[in-house]
Amino acid sequence: MRFIVTFLVMMAVGPLGAVAQDTPLIGSEAQGQEQATDLIAPALNDGVQRVLVIGDSMAGGLGAGMVRVAAGDSNIQVVSRFNESSGITRPDVYDWAAAIPKIMEGKNFTAVVVLIGLNDRQDIRTASARLTFNTPEWIAAYQANVAAVMDVLKAQNVKVFWLSEPPMGDAVYDADMKSVSALQRAQVEAKGAIYVDTRPALSNPDGSYMDFGPDDTGEMKKLRQRDGVTFLKQGNSKFGQIILAAISAGGQGNVAPVVPAIEVPTADAGGPVFGQVDSNGAPVLHDAGTVIASATSAPPVEAEVNLPLSAAPGLANTLFTTGAANVAPAGRFDDFSYVAPVAAN
Repeated sequence: MRFIVTFLVMMAVGPLGAVAQDTPLIGSEAQGQEQATDLIAPALNDGVQRVLVIGDSMAGGLGAGMVRVAAGDSNIQVVSRFNESSGITRPDVYDWAAAIPKIMEGKNFTAVVVLIGLNDRQDIRTASARLTFNTPEWIAAYQANVAAVMDVLKAQNVKVFWLSEPPMGDAVYDADMKSVSALQRAQVEAKGAIYVDTRPALSNPDGSYMDFGPDDTGEMKKLRQRDGVTFLKQGNSKFGQIILAAISAGGQGNVAPVVPAIEVPTADAGGPVFGQVDSNGAPVLHDAGTVIASATSAPPVEAEVNLPLSAAPGLANTLFTTGAANVAPAGRFDDFSYVAPVAAN
């Protein structure tokens, strides 16, 4: 299997490591990326929504998550096409504006989801200059590159959902990704496409980076890898669930966090589980009615009897009955009555 994946990657890469412009690289399992799915040319006007996900390695994971969440729903099909090292800054490495028409040819997609930017925190190289990241010259060139991709997407006559970068674990990298997303948003909205802010749904309630939370089933799980960037499989499924919901809602506004419903046990199900298990390892339920009945039928407790402390005189007896501490014996460490003698002249 590893040999086949390596062979396919080699076939997609041209001489001297230049990436082929016709088909994006498919992330290999050895690199921790989930495999993209393919889609055979469908029939027209069958009412099925066909979504293409394009972008970098994060888009590959998102696409795989969307496929899992959409599995079993005959009304939606998802296909992922991504290039792990691609971005907007370096069309000389991979040119999405040139690749998109070839990817979409004959596939009859109805919507495109774009998630790209992980690799965009780098200089832009032109024929005559090298533009430093986030300088005014870089910003102008970057916006032009985004606009070029948007023009190609709009020409495909499909609905475009361009996603913001999710929160990142490193504060500096996160700030840079916010800047990149803001530049993308300006061009996407100027071209009349739908921009989806993913940050609220993928952050903690206080807006901080979230690496642990409810997955697409509502179960609390680890969602991101330790690098503070990559989503784990369950994180991609949650991400996919969020984006599919945004597509269904037409991408209006920021996507809201997916809050799992909390199932409240009924009276027939017994009371809460307090952590006990029986000999078979099954949780032990406590029925509230039984607990209340046993409490009301229990024999009355006799009045409390105040038993005196030991009548024998001593430090403990004095301390706990009157609250007064006895004077420490002379010479003990807590004897503070000692006064040093005054030396004679």
